[in-house]
Amino acid sequence: MSLRFSVLGPLQVTRDGQPVRLGTLKQRILLTVLLMEPNRTVSLDRLAAALWEDSPPKSAIYNLRSYANQLRRVLADADSPRLIARRPGYALEVNSGELDSVEFAGRLRQGQADLSKGAPHEAIRHLAEGLALWRGRPAEDVPRTLPIAPWLDALEEQRCLALESYTAARLALGEHETLVADLRALVSRHPTRERMWGYLMLALYRCGDTAAALAAYTAARQALAEHLGVDPGPELVALHQAMLSRDPSLTPDAVHTGIHYARKRTCAHGRIGYRRR
Repeated sequence: MSLRFSVLGPLQVTRDGQPVRLGTLKQRILLTVLLMEPNRTVSLDRLAAALWEDSPPKSAIYNLRSYANQLRRVLADADSPRLIARRPGYALEVNSGELDSVEFAGRLRQGQADLSKGAPHEAIRHLAEGLALWRGRPAEDVPRTLPIAPWLDALEEQRCLALESYTAARLALGEHETLVADLRALVSRHPTRERMWGYLMLALYRCGDTAAALAAYTAARQALAEHLGVDPGPELVALHQAMLSRDPSLTPDAVHTGIHYARKRTCAHGRIGYRRR
């Protein structure tokens, strides 16, 4: 029997392609926390904090063990037990290829490596495979308790990085005309991602619409001020100045020799970087 755990969207488990009924909300929360660290022991204290945050009942540990026993039966595998009691808590055994978030992270790493090596076609293939695993917001039907929220935010950040890398690869192949609509939708959903704004500006500029590219910069500045109370970062400002001066290295023909976007250490709001070669 083959199990598949999916957290890139509503929490879902399938066995041989058929959905598994996971039971109560508490059991779903418990499973989510265990999937945050597959094959590693999660302490009873951490599990209790995810289930009840700051208000655990006196019977918290007893209740937790009851939820774990029910979940163990739900996930019963003929080959081996999946949910294992292991001091000081529980561990969920997950095999290679069974958890979509791990699979996605692998595709993201490969795609970014392809991009760094100057292989945009391969990058697009790996990143598209990873992005296709997403079905919505991560574990969107599970409460965002304090122990879970940072992990969910990290998954969302990875998704944004994949979208940005995918866009960079398509820009490298000269697909700026077909990217504009997608990028407008992306900055609407992620108004604080400077990298996405920069790519929208660049796509518009390469389409010959300098006015729209400069208007996108104004919109980015307004969005950053409204949502974060900050001005655009130095890289976005420099891109704006390069467009004002009609820097020839921004044109599609100069994509391999002029200014280009480079993956840098990315903060939570997607600061962009570009450099001259």
